[in-house]
Amino acid sequence: MIWISSILEKAQGKSGGKVEQHLVGAKLKERHPKVAVPNHPGHAGDLQTKRSGDFPLEFVSYHVTATDGKEAIPRCKDNLESGVHPVLLVPRRHLEKARIRAEVAGVAERTSILAIEDFITQNIIELSTERKEDFFTTLRTIIAEYNRRLEEVETDMSLKIEIM
Repeated sequence: MIWISSILEKAQGKSGGKVEQHLVGAKLKERHPKVAVPNHPGHAGDLQTKRSGDFPLEFVSYHVTATDGKEAIPRCKDNLESGVHPVLLVPRRHLEKARIRAEVAGVAERTSILAIEDFITQNIIELSTERKEDFFTTLRTIIAEYNRRLEEVETDMSLKIEIM
């Protein structure tokens, strides 16, 4: 879906990864409504908060970045060593570089590395099918959750997303 790509393109270089992080958080919350999906400010690093990733959920830890994942690869390695499956989510334009970095670090075979755009789009399709609603309605629901999560922990409200 072009909508997610468009949102990430507009945020490129402006949000410091906050848009990507909160979009994934909103998507996870919509997909898993009974699971406590953490909501941290974009500047709260995993190491400082002692998290195994941006969204540690049971035996999976999601790492979201607006770059090629360089800073997340060591945490993916830590996840694997502690029996947690790492999922590295990067913008599509950085996907190949992230895979190469993971390969060099020796974690590529055991780490799921996905484009954020594809990750969110796939879930919009699944949720829409489950709910018997059109894709745009599901997207609106995820954006509403994104804006709610943003308001809860961030100070920069210029990062809110408005869709017509």
